[in-house]
Amino acid sequence: MLNKKQIVFVESFFNVPTFNMAYALKKTKKYETVLILLAKHDKKIFEKAFDKIFIFDLKFNLTPKGLINFFKKIKSKEGKKFLAKIKKINPHVFQITGPDLVTLWFMHFLKKKVKVYYAYDIWKFYDKKFSFKKNSGIMQFFHKYTERICFKMADGILHKCSPKMINLLKLKSKTPELSFLPCCLDEWNYSIKEKRKNKELHIVYAGRFWDKWKGHISFPKIIKDIISQKIHFHIYDLLTKEFKENLKNINKKYLHLHKLVSIDKLNKEISKYDYGYCMDFTDDSIVNPLWRKAGIANKLFSYIGAGLPTIANEQLEYIAKIVRDNNIGITIKDFKDLKNLRKILEKQNYGQLQKNVRKAQEKFKLSKNIEKLERFYEKVVEMKR
Repeated sequence: MLNKKQIVFVESFFNVPTFNMAYALKKTKKYETVLILLAKHDKKIFEKAFDKIFIFDLKFNLTPKGLINFFKKIKSKEGKKFLAKIKKINPHVFQITGPDLVTLWFMHFLKKKVKVYYAYDIWKFYDKKFSFKKNSGIMQFFHKYTERICFKMADGILHKCSPKMINLLKLKSKTPELSFLPCCLDEWNYSIKEKRKNKELHIVYAGRFWDKWKGHISFPKIIKDIISQKIHFHIYDLLTKEFKENLKNINKKYLHLHKLVSIDKLNKEISKYDYGYCMDFTDDSIVNPLWRKAGIANKLFSYIGAGLPTIANEQLEYIAKIVRDNNIGITIKDFKDLKNLRKILEKQNYGQLQKNVRKAQEKFKLSKNIEKLERFYEKVVEMKR
């Protein structure tokens, strides 16, 4: 098809939802997808989703030295050459993921272009007081304010949270906005296997973990409660020495630590387990409750794509709603119910849950949902004119 519309994705870190969007748009054959990645990464994985790829390392740390290095890179010969190349691009839409200083700078740099701001996480929901103390959340404070500016500068706001997000944030902007779930790439949906005939249960966690996080039940404590019920727990992530140290006294018969798997192989790898884990238990006196009301986790859609029912908790309201509405797993009320997890799982009609997950795979296929994103882009472009 001639005269393809060009969509340029500006990313300061690699994220799966953007990859999926670009992949699905490219497959329509109506778009040329371009990636501007502002961090070091192997190009090979991106070639499936992007027609053109530009990589320039603008890694940023929120320190005086980090700020100096950031602007040095921009002003360097290499930086000027890179930015001159980007400025010549005049696509249908720039989609910029954030927030951070890099995002904010590019929102300003491309201020005359059509810009969609993709709010990967909503940092306003991580409300914290400013502090320089270690682990006090200074980056959360910083991201919250860069996010606010990005919302104002954007011609369109895209996010993966609840459709209620804009009202919860009390944004008064008339900028077009779209809640677009991460969904599932058609090619990464896998057939659902029969559950093991023996009584062993295998739960998998595929995503970022936390060791200690103020206001959240610690992950090691959660794992201990689960495997004490003779449930196998599998983790796929980069594991820190501190995290491994906190797990050293856990029964290794039931805890399985796996190396990180590339995104194009993850769903197939985890499809061999029984359930996907998607829980977080928080203290609302410490953690802003808006975070759990609207937030979504990419891993939920990895589990759906892998054919796995999901275990969620009611505190994560939007995630729990998707699980309940589609009957694709179970939701437990609070942390004290975790000790009865095995009994709860043994009561489930697993075969029916598998059938429901298969239906969810069809419902959340990106090929069936990508038109929503296309219509959103057109609305943004029209309003910009």
